[in-house]
Amino acid sequence: MSHRAFCERFLAALAAGDFDAVGAMLDPEFVLEEAAGLPYAGTFRGVDGWRALSKAIVATWGGFRARILEFPGEGADTLVVRLAISGRSRKTGTPFESTVLELWRFRDGRLREIVPYYWDTHHLATIDGG
Repeated sequence: MSHRAFCERFLAALAAGDFDAVGAMLDPEFVLEEAAGLPYAGTFRGVDGWRALSKAIVATWGGFRARILEFPGEGADTLVVRLAISGRSRKTGTPFESTVLELWRFRDGRLREIVPYYWDTHHLATIDGG
C-alpha cells in the first residue's frame, strides 16, 4: 500500500473512531510530539499515547475536523501531508480554521512517527483562551 493510501485509511479509521484499526497501523514505538504552545502540548507514545492525544484534542475542540489538502512529498519511508483543520474551542466557543503540515515516518509498513508543523500555534492557543 502506498503511504498516501495508508494516510487516507488511517484518517478514515480515526474519523470513524476505530482505535483497533488505528492501533494496528501504529508501530509499537510510535511517537508524536505536539508543540509547547498548544493546549494539548506534549509527547505521545504508542497506541495509548495516540488515544490520550485524541481525547485531549476532542476535549479542546468541538467539531474538530482534519481534511487532506495535498501530499507535497513522499519518500521510501516518509510522507508529507498538508491538512486543513477546523473546529471550535470548547472553552470560548470561538471557531477556527487553519492548516498543519505533517511529516509521517514509516517502519515495516506501520506509522512510526508524526512530526506536525502548525501554521499558527499562537492563534490556536489564543482561540482556546490561552
